[in-house]
Amino acid sequence: MPIPTVHRCTVMRDDGLQARFDHLAQWLDELRQTSLHWAGQPLRVDTKSDGSPVTQADRAIEAALRDRIRMRHPKDAILGEEHGDEAGSSGWRWIIDPIDGTASFIRGLPLWGTLVGLEQRHRGGAPQVVAGIADYPALDERIEASSLEAAWWIRAGGRQRCHVAPARPLQEAIVCTTGTEYFRRADRMRMWSRLGQASGSLRGWSDCTALLLLCTGRIDAAVEPVMHPWDIGPFGAILPASGAAWASLEGTQTHLDGSLAAASNPELLTQILELKHVAID
Repeated sequence: MPIPTVHRCTVMRDDGLQARFDHLAQWLDELRQTSLHWAGQPLRVDTKSDGSPVTQADRAIEAALRDRIRMRHPKDAILGEEHGDEAGSSGWRWIIDPIDGTASFIRGLPLWGTLVGLEQRHRGGAPQVVAGIADYPALDERIEASSLEAAWWIRAGGRQRCHVAPARPLQEAIVCTTGTEYFRRADRMRMWSRLGQASGSLRGWSDCTALLLLCTGRIDAAVEPVMHPWDIGPFGAILPASGAAWASLEGTQTHLDGSLAAASNPELLTQILELKHVAID
């Protein structure tokens, strides 16, 4: 299925966050049918240097988003999983994961999504994700935040606020993570074991789907020991806007770190982070 055409526009005005967010929502609408078409086709699967799979769908979706960004916001920087970092001068950067959950995507599982975060850097300050969208075409769901104040859950033609689940202690919580292999890669197998023993249920509803379930109140926490900026991307805004507490496994709160723990409340997040040091029989 061809990528939808980029409509040429001679107006290059910088309209700020809301214009960028509106453009992003429109572009993801346009690209939904393309990704769904590819999800049902035999794909050429390559293996990247980190061992993760990539397909022509990943590369093409990201390229299409980059083309649209360059046309409407040519001074913005872009960071994408498949095509790298592209400098800009506006103080804005788009962080793209075209298919988060490629392993599910290539096997016909619906647990994948397109993630785009909008990062803003003020002079002299650290960059911060201030808005973003996580779109789940195969589930017909989307979560989004145009600010850090409110996130929205869109499905079946309806739109409602994102809210995390009521507070539960770890021993009653449903916790999701992508897979044991990531704990092994990060040399955190002891934490995997402790998390399994301490939580009410440890599930593998994986990749960006786990964060969708957290932000819409269907699970209590997600723990990922290996993350990249494009994996966290829009969740730097969607998580706090949904009421979730989040940090890296080292306790820092930045989308640029290499791990993520997110929970429905700060107390549960603290319990999870403390598992790095707690001995459980």
